[in-house]
Amino acid sequence: MEHCYLVSTSILREILDPLATFEACYRLVHGKDIVTVIRYGPKRMVQQVAFPVVYRIPDVPEDEGTLILMVGAKPSPEWQNFWTPVAKQLGRTAMYPTA
Repeated sequence: MEHCYLVSTSILREILDPLATFEACYRLVHGKDIVTVIRYGPKRMVQQVAFPVVYRIPDVPEDEGTLILMVGAKPSPEWQNFWTPVAKQLGRTAMYPTA
């Protein structure tokens, strides 16, 4: 069973910022229908993953009013390096995680 979270991009940013190290930092890129999380290493982009935009709250700044659906189903080890700490934090803060 896959875990899914409906989360605002501002909450995701709050989770990703403390995870930044010399080895990895994260950036969110807003698109029309997706939000892409890009992971950078010391010299280059290491990986990226995109999540669908579910809803945008009108008249609210993009980073606060954009809700995305995060689904945790990727088999690669690189994905696990991203997903494991994010899902752990989301599980602590989420009021209604869906499974």
